[in-house]
Order: sequence, then structure tokens, then C-alpha cells
Amino acid sequence: MTRVETDDGTELFIRDVGAGDPIVLVHGWPVDHRMFEYQYEGLLAAGYRCLGVDLRGFGKSDKPYGDYSYDRFADDLKSVFEAFDTENATLAGFSMGGGVATHYMSRHDEAHVDKLALISAASPCLTEKSDFPEGLSDDDLKPFIEGVRNDRAAINAEFGELLFHTRPSDGILNWLWGLGMEASGYATAKSGESLRDEDLRDELVDITVPTKVCHGVEDEVCPFEITGKVLDEGIENTDLVRFDECGHGTFYEEKENLTDEILDIAG
Repeated sequence: MTRVETDDGTELFIRDVGAGDPIVLVHGWPVDHRMFEYQYEGLLAAGYRCLGVDLRGFGKSDKPYGDYSYDRFADDLKSVFEAFDTENATLAGFSMGGGVATHYMSRHDEAHVDKLALISAASPCLTEKSDFPEGLSDDDLKPFIEGVRNDRAAINAEFGELLFHTRPSDGILNWLWGLGMEASGYATAKSGESLRDEDLRDELVDITVPTKVCHGVEDEVCPFEITGKVLDEGIENTDLVRFDECGHGTFYEEKENLTDEILDIAG
């Protein structure tokens, strides 16, 4: 375990385990790197080094007031790569982390990254625009953002239920609820606004590395047709993996298969 200081003095918590070629894991909203618990074991057993990043505001990282845009998250990720002098990495991002990873590749010209895994990614764009009427409406996301500010505990519980096509045990839901409650309320709300507002469609052409897009067809959080399918169409060198009986929670519902897919792209 270690901490990395970013360019504005914020310290990020990084889980650094294993040896070999690096796989950098970026979590989703509103949890932290521990959501990849069911991937770590397989990745480490296969001989990879795993760097699990807690984004600012989440997990054990600092929780400052201020900027929680994808620009800020991508710049933080650049600080992590530089601190570990990491090259030839596989970058794997889930949900919001997938959006951060998508933006990082464009904003920082694919620096340090040779391969990309976008997992249930909240990218390139979630909400409807004049040229993207199929996106979610503001009314779809507004209750979650407002709910975070009014009753975050209840919203975290509701969101946990929404993650899965097949409901997991109460233990799994309680575990995820606990991870979400370790985030700051401010960071959860502000990054939720970024999830709503960011539009990365024009950036997909900047991604040239081999990319695997893993997405549940029954995803109710980041619907397949406006995220996974659009990423596959917009990125030049992609392998689309459809999990037909899976919702948003690919990290658990398809835990073994997802690990195998990450290993496939990393290899």
C-alpha cells in the first residue's frame, strides 16, 4: 500500500501488489479499488502487478473540496503512472472509472498505456444531447445526485440493488454499501454531475491501443446501446465482449469471465 501526491497536493491511496507487467485498476461510482476483490486473485496468480487506484474523494484517498471532473481524475491518474514509473501498462476502468480511462487516453496521448479495458464503462456519453437523443434524460440521473445530498445512505443502498441483473446476497450488497459510504458525500455528488455531463464521443478516435470493451447487455446504469456499443463503434481497435445475462455489476456477476477477459487483453 502506498500514497501518491498529485500536482495539487492531493494524496491518492494505491494498492500495489504483485510483480510483473502492470495492470492499473480504476473503480466506479461510488466505491473504491476494493470492488475488484474478485479480480485481484486471478490477476496476481497469473503473474501480473496490480495497481488499484482510489480516486480522490473515494476510499482511503484524500477528500478535498473542489474539482471532480474527468479532467481532474485523468490528471490524477497521470500522477500515478509517473510516480510508479509505469510503462506498457494495461489500464482497466469500471463504470465511472471507464469514463476516466477513456478520457485519460485522449487527454494524455495514451501515455504509459499499451492496452485498455473498458468495463461497464460510463462513456462516452450517458445523457441525451441534441445529436444524441437516445441518451438518458436528466430525470433519470437527477434523483441519484439530489439523493446523495439528502440521504446518501439510502441512495447507496438503492444504487447497489440497481447494479445487478441477478440479485446477489445481502452480504455483497452490504459490502458495496460500506465501500460507498467511505467516499465523501461532496465527491460522490460532484463526480455524479461529471458522469451526467461529460461527453467524450469526439475523443474515441484518439484511442489507438488494443481495447477490450466488456459490458452487460442487461445494464440499467450504463445501458449497453449507448455505452458499450458506441465505444465498440467509435474506437478503432476493439474487441467487444457481451455478457448477455449480466447487468452493470460485471465485476461480480461475471467475476471469473471478467478476470479472464482482462488477462486476455493484458497478455
